[in-house]
Amino acid sequence: MAGNGRNGGFTRRLGLGLATTLAVLLAAAGLAAADASTKIPAAEAAQHVGETAEVCGRVASAAYISTIKGQPTFLNFERPYPDQVFTVVIWGAHRWKFDAPPERLFNGKTVCVTGLIETYRGKPEIVVGDPEQLVVVTPAGGGAELSDLERVFVKALLASLGYEANYGTGEWDERTVEATVSFQEASGLPTTGEPDPATLRALADAVRSIPESERTMVIRLVLFELARRLE
Repeated sequence: MAGNGRNGGFTRRLGLGLATTLAVLLAAAGLAAADASTKIPAAEAAQHVGETAEVCGRVASAAYISTIKGQPTFLNFERPYPDQVFTVVIWGAHRWKFDAPPERLFNGKTVCVTGLIETYRGKPEIVVGDPEQLVVVTPAGGGAELSDLERVFVKALLASLGYEANYGTGEWDERTVEATVSFQEASGLPTTGEPDPATLRALADAVRSIPESERTMVIRLVLFELARRLE
């Protein structure tokens, strides 16, 4: 009985130790998750060096430097280089993972990036090795105000002009962003990748160059899509 008592005491102590260990591990996991999900404005990133967090802000300038070691791409937040408050660095070895050149895909966008905040020459930065670390936040105006049907219409016009936009859906996906950026470049517009007012006006002017058969196809597509949604 005495032996059973000692074994029982040992078992209880072991159980308490395991429970304590599990509690500590769960708490640590919870802290890590909370830390990783913390959203920080780009202007405050310098106050969180050494933390893993989500930093959000507008990409004010972007550049791919192919002539220096590592061939980095820089996304500069809130103010253009060299006055940026925060930088995202994408090394050349990881550019191929993006569906479009990052300096074109994110420039002018409001972006959130998740990763370890470090510093380089006094500026906070996050080095990105995976596209999933970067998320474009749809702005309150511009493209966000268009309905799915209106987006289908805009995308169909882009496709008719020779820009590869997938007009089978109203989603403003990366392929559509790239098509819009290409159209904006050809039109001498800021490359926002969004169907903003200036881009829509330029698209309206470009419609005259679309062959009549293509314009008819776009009108039919929109009408059929509208009918489908009303059924």
